[in-house]
Amino acid sequence: MYRYWDGAAWTDHRSPKAGPPAYVDNSGTGIIGAGWELFRDNWVPLLAIGALTFVGVVVGVALIGVAVVSALDPDVFDIIERVTRSDFNPDIDPVDQAYLDNIDFNLTPTFVVAALAGFLVIWLVALVGAGSATMLLGGRHHGEPIGVGQALGLAIRRFPRWLGIVLLWSLVGGLPILLLWVLALAAAPILLVLVIPATIGAVIYLFPIMSIAGAGLFLGPVDRPPFRTAFAIVKPQWGTVAVRVLVINLILFAINLGLGLIGAIPILGIFVSIVGQFVYYGLQTGASVKLYASVDGPFTEELAPGTEPWELPSAAL
Repeated sequence: MYRYWDGAAWTDHRSPKAGPPAYVDNSGTGIIGAGWELFRDNWVPLLAIGALTFVGVVVGVALIGVAVVSALDPDVFDIIERVTRSDFNPDIDPVDQAYLDNIDFNLTPTFVVAALAGFLVIWLVALVGAGSATMLLGGRHHGEPIGVGQALGLAIRRFPRWLGIVLLWSLVGGLPILLLWVLALAAAPILLVLVIPATIGAVIYLFPIMSIAGAGLFLGPVDRPPFRTAFAIVKPQWGTVAVRVLVINLILFAINLGLGLIGAIPILGIFVSIVGQFVYYGLQTGASVKLYASVDGPFTEELAPGTEPWELPSAAL
């Protein structure tokens, strides 16, 4: 215990002594281990988020199914009734073969609208689900037991910002590279000698920065530009962060590859693969939160109330 001295005598005021700071393994393997613990302790709410995401994806797939059915001529029920007859055999019956050849696929307005709506629903649901899981684990990392509903609410409120920033990144980062490749291929293929290594170098350099910026898009304060913040954090320690990101992604790749091999086993493999994919995405999300925390990335006060405001170094402004 600490006992307080008032300048003249010892007082009765005491407080527990703080122990030495706990060691945090910020290596790639350490972050994977910490991400696993974060997932393991919070798999139930993550499962709820996964179930809600799955329902939304089913709705999107159903819309795409409606689109496909509306574009078939003849009617899909007529096709099913015809091809499931016991005497249907297009290999030996030219009438049956002609029926198959006459099935048409029309790009009707219903098809276009329903298909676009289906893909949009799947994309939105997947993004909100990923954001909700990340924010839930971000709060749990700081000891804030935010619930599934709160995580979903935070994710939905942040969606317009996410969309705007991702589009901005695509225009500022991806469009110039795409135009450079088009110019090289169309006008002067010899420029590929410069374009290819430049593209590879840019991807290698930006990958650890974008890994932190991507997590900051979910976890960071809304008044902080995620890319500039990530650049300011990662630039002084780029090599260290790059090694962490590389190790984490290699481990995750190996796990996913193993799950793919297990999934090839009939029946049991499919079940194990489904469970494994849930664990994989939970581990991936937990590792993303721990990686962001390992570089002292700023967390929004909604996930870490009472944290000190984080400022960009003046050189990054």
